[in-house]
Amino acid sequence: MKLNQLKLASLALSAAVLVSSCGGGQEKSSDASSEFDAAKEQVAADVSKVLKDLPPPSEVPYLLMNAGAEFDPTIINALDKMESYQTDESKAALNLGVYATDIGYLTSYEKSELALDYMGECQKLAAPVGVSGAIDYGMISRFEANMENKDSLASIINEVMQKSGERLSELEELNSAALLLAGSWIEGVYISSTIVNTYPDDLPEESRTLILEPLVKIVIDQKVSLNDLMQVMSDVPETPEVNSMIAELEKVKAIYDGELAEVETQIAENTGGFVLLPSTLDNLSAEVSRIRSSIVE
Repeated sequence: MKLNQLKLASLALSAAVLVSSCGGGQEKSSDASSEFDAAKEQVAADVSKVLKDLPPPSEVPYLLMNAGAEFDPTIINALDKMESYQTDESKAALNLGVYATDIGYLTSYEKSELALDYMGECQKLAAPVGVSGAIDYGMISRFEANMENKDSLASIINEVMQKSGERLSELEELNSAALLLAGSWIEGVYISSTIVNTYPDDLPEESRTLILEPLVKIVIDQKVSLNDLMQVMSDVPETPEVNSMIAELEKVKAIYDGELAEVETQIAENTGGFVLLPSTLDNLSAEVSRIRSSIVE
């Protein structure tokens, strides 16, 4: 059992003992209840903090575009899967995060019309997750009105993600907030690593490596946000879905902490001779792709 849950459990047990004790039981029970509420509020505050610290859904796609990666329409999750996610709140939360990053990818490459289609369809997931207010008619109208300005569109989709997380925290649906963030993070790394793996090989190997090196580094740099995400996952109440995602992210973290830790050191100590190879991401890419498949299937 995790630290915050131990705290909550211990507070709940204390409340039960105080209620059953003689004299002043009601007053002491009230104090314990207040402490219990304060503990829950602290978990919500932790979620809110990580929402602000994690990369917004448009950031990784924007970095990819700036690094020279070409747009690939086959990478993003298809809209025709939307209906299958609506009957499961956890699945809806995960895939709302996936689609948020997909919209960020589309807007980075100025695919505004398709991004608008995705934004509109995401309303179908917002309702079961409990964040209808974050993707409403007003938000979609703003998106449509800024179709020619990709920076504005990126700001809007980032705002959607932020408001969704805040709303879920207010409703104490902290596990859905965590799954929303997990879906967005997985999709960002999936898109990045897939671009590296599928980059055309009709160039000389040395030239191809130099082109892909900044893209490889983008993926490696996501270790920091992964650690933040896992902190949130460990803070929220346990559910089978949260526990399953923690177990999956632990496998990704093991790769970052293992083979990629040495690469990080080489990057930091590089004096000009070290080059990042696309193959550096092979194991990470395979693991993230597997997890992503389980989310969107």
